[in-house]
Amino acid sequence: MQKYPNDKIQDEVVEVNGHKLTKQYIQSLSKQERIDLIEPTFQYFRNLGFIYPDNLDKVFSEFRRILDSTIDIESDEIYNNSSVGTYVCKYFCKSFFKTTEYDKKGNKKPSMVDLFYDDEILKKLIYNRFGLGWFEETNESFNLSPKMIIQGFRSMRLVNMTSMFKPDVAKYMCLKYSQPDDLVYDYSAGFGGRMLGAASCGRKYIGVDPLTNIELNNMIDYLKLKNCKVFDNCSEDFIMNENSVDMSFSSPPYYNYEVYSSDKTQAYNKGKDYFYNGYWKKTLDNIKYMLKPGKIFGLNVKDQPIMVEMAKERFNLIDEVKLKTVRSHLNKKNIGAVKYEPIYIFMNDKE
Repeated sequence: MQKYPNDKIQDEVVEVNGHKLTKQYIQSLSKQERIDLIEPTFQYFRNLGFIYPDNLDKVFSEFRRILDSTIDIESDEIYNNSSVGTYVCKYFCKSFFKTTEYDKKGNKKPSMVDLFYDDEILKKLIYNRFGLGWFEETNESFNLSPKMIIQGFRSMRLVNMTSMFKPDVAKYMCLKYSQPDDLVYDYSAGFGGRMLGAASCGRKYIGVDPLTNIELNNMIDYLKLKNCKVFDNCSEDFIMNENSVDMSFSSPPYYNYEVYSSDKTQAYNKGKDYFYNGYWKKTLDNIKYMLKPGKIFGLNVKDQPIMVEMAKERFNLIDEVKLKTVRSHLNKKNIGAVKYEPIYIFMNDKE
């Protein structure tokens, strides 16, 4: 097996049978030669194992990209395909690759790591990346690297679609609905995208998350983020001083759909009644207490009418931000090529 510097394994094109598996090399092979290459390539990745993001230099360069990104806050929609800064989240939050979810029929989907260690699926993916099957007509292929394997699971729609909140979207929210030095409260800190967005434009940030707080506080330490802290707590139990928060927004979990963990701290593991009448009701009441009058509460959920209606009982819905997602150009049928997901914008002006 070829050796790599420890901080560049994920991005490096792999070498099998003495050849770098670049797009150009693969395209020079016949169909049968590509088929013959599947098994040794499969064995290569089996020996290598699942490779998480591992380049610390890229972490700092990606954070700089967040700082330098230009955001148009005049628009009521923002592109949700941006990858700016997501590498930072994935580097620190290894748990992202082990998350799973349920489809609308209640069937559990595998995680990224689960798929990688499924022999049949990994071989199917290599077959796809070699341009066999549905790419044959155009002689398409890809550079083969651990990163491309991960991307391939998503492109083939094999993996759960649990998303990572984009730092650029969070930066847009903070610039549009808060002021420099404002305190932003994130009631479901997740993988750190909202924290990075807030920190990139001079906002103070407090988040809670019983699952990722250690990972996110490591991120804070490495990047030397000022005025950022994530607590090991649940939003239904966390409360600060009255009128102490200038803005609160997040992308909370859904009941019986997104499943990040079997941990007992997670509201979706405690039943439907607790999720809505315990977790969500108390979370909203706590935010109502902490949020200053006239300030913004943001809620990023899709197809969750109960959660939205409960928020309307406490806050005044004044706006809606549209997250625009454009599916890959490889989506040949162009079905659902452009999708929109809302962030509901409420104002705390109800007694």
